Amino acid sequence: MSQRLPAPPRDHTPAHGAPAHRICLALTIAATLVLGCSAWAGNSSGTIQLSATVPTVCTVAVTSSNATLDLVNGQNAVTVGSVTEQCNAGNGYTVSVASANSGTLKSSATGSTAVAYNLSYDNTAAAKNGTLTTDRAGSTQSRQGTLAVSLPGNSQAAAGVYQDTVTVSIAAK
Repeated sequence: MSQRLPAPPRDHTPAHGAPAHRICLALTIAATLVLGCSAWAGNSSGTIQLSATVPTVCTVAVTSSNATLDLVNGQNAVTVGSVTEQCNAGNGYTVSVASANSGTLKSSATGSTAVAYNLSYDNTAAAKNGTLTTDRAGSTQSRQGTLAVSLPGNSQAAAGVYQDTVTVSIAAK
């Protein structure tokens, strides 16, 4: 008697040897990955925040005109110095002028008395004590100003050297 063995199950295998359902699954996964990656790559972005800082810098340069004042005869609006203001503060800045002797010239000579004078900066008169403040709007890189002195004559002034120190300051608002 001859016995016949059952036939092996039919394997829907294409010519290269992999089952068809495995090929379909592999193609589906590959297509999903390709489409998914290209979608991610097309919508990808990143940002970088940039920042820069400019510090506030205010400077003042004072140049003496080396004027000699005439106390005996008096003088009017004698330019005693020039001032270069520089300040990059966007809100502006303030220039202050102050006399060390409260608006007087003093001498250490025997018999001398202090002589009051009038100080002005850019045609703005200082107070009796020799101080003034000028506000500037906005920033400037090179503004020129003029310091001037007016004083009455004093034919009774004692001999000697009369002095005062005027200080010019600048500050951002």
